[in-house]
Amino acid sequence: MRKRLPAAMVAAGAMAGVMGVSAPGAEAAPAPQYRLVLGSATTLEYRGINARGDIIGLGTDPSSQGREKGFILKAGSKTPVFLNAPGSGSNLREETRALSINDQGMVVGRYGKVVVFPGGVAEVPRPVLWPGPGGTGTDLGVNPAGTAEALGINNKQQIVGTQGGIAGTPWSEQGSTVTNLPLFPGGKTGEALAVNGNGVVVGDAAQADGSKAAAEWVDGKISSLGTLNGGSSAEALAINTAGQAVGDALPPGAPPTLPHAVLYQGGKAIDLDVPGTGRNAARASAINSHGDVVGEDGVIPPLDLVGSGNGFLYRNGHATELNTLIAPTPNVRLAEATGINDAGHIVGIAAVTARDGSQSSVGYELVPIT
Repeated sequence: MRKRLPAAMVAAGAMAGVMGVSAPGAEAAPAPQYRLVLGSATTLEYRGINARGDIIGLGTDPSSQGREKGFILKAGSKTPVFLNAPGSGSNLREETRALSINDQGMVVGRYGKVVVFPGGVAEVPRPVLWPGPGGTGTDLGVNPAGTAEALGINNKQQIVGTQGGIAGTPWSEQGSTVTNLPLFPGGKTGEALAVNGNGVVVGDAAQADGSKAAAEWVDGKISSLGTLNGGSSAEALAINTAGQAVGDALPPGAPPTLPHAVLYQGGKAIDLDVPGTGRNAARASAINSHGDVVGEDGVIPPLDLVGSGNGFLYRNGHATELNTLIAPTPNVRLAEATGINDAGHIVGIAAVTARDGSQSSVGYELVPIT
C-alpha cells in the first residue's frame, strides 16, 4: 500500500439532499468563479474543510523550531493552531498530521510517538484525536503495542483508520469500542480511509488474486465498489452522506503510477476524464453532498517541485481546472484540491514561485463568488 497523506473527507454529517453526479460528457452548466485566499507562510498545505469553514492542514510550527505539525484554522481566523502530540505539550521531537475533521471541529490523524531503544530512537505512527479547541491530542489506544493511524471521523464521532503498517488491518472505533473490519476472502490487507454520516466506511482491500479493490463496509460487512473496466487496483478516498464515493483506479494495462480519478457508482468506477488523464497520476479526493468533486488532475508543469497535478472541480459531468476559475495570479499554481464543503469552499495545496525562482507550497482556500 502506498504511503500518502489521505485526503480528509468532507464533513460527514453533511445534508442528505443530493444532486446526482452526472456522467462525464453530460451538458455542462457554467463552473463557478472563486476568490483565492492563500494561507500564511507557516502553512504548507490545507487538507480538509468542514461545514462551518474550519480548515485542517500541515505547517511548520515556529514554537517547535519549525517542525512539521498538523493544525486547525478556525473559520474566519488567519492564525493556525498547531496540534501537539498526546502528553507532549510543545514537544519538539514529535510530528503530527491532521487527516480528517468533522462539523464539530474534532480532528483525527496521527503522531509520531518517540520510542527509545538500545542504539537509537524511532517515531512510531499512532492514532490521535484532537477534540478541540485545544492543541493537545489523545492517543486512541488502537493496537497499543504497534502502529496505527486515524484517517476519518464523522459527526457521530465514529472514527476509522488502519493499523499494522504495510500488512494493514482496517478498523472502526465508536466510543471506546474498537472493531476490526473484515477483509475480502483470501485477502490479507486493507485500509479504512473515510466514513460518512450514516456510518458507511470506504477504503481499499486486497483480494485473493492480489489485486486491490475499492471497498465499502456497511454494518460490518465488506463489498467491492468496483474497478475501472476490470483494472488491477482501485481505492475510495471519500464518501458523502448519499453514499457517493470517489477515489482513484487503474484501467487495464496501465502502469501502477498512472491511476485515473474516478467516481464509484452502480458497482463500478466511472472515469471522470480530468485534464491530463493518463499523463500523470490523478485522483478524486473529496465530494460534498451536492455531488461536487475535487482532486488532483494529471497536469504537472515541468520543473515544478511541488509534484502534484492541478486542482480540479468536477461538476455536472465535466472536470475544470481550478486555475481557470480564479483571477490571474502570477507565480501561483493551484495544485491538488483536497477538500470541499457544502457551501462550495475548496481547499488544497498551492505552488508558489518566488522572485528568485525558488518554490514553496502553501495552503489555499477558494471562496465562491456569488
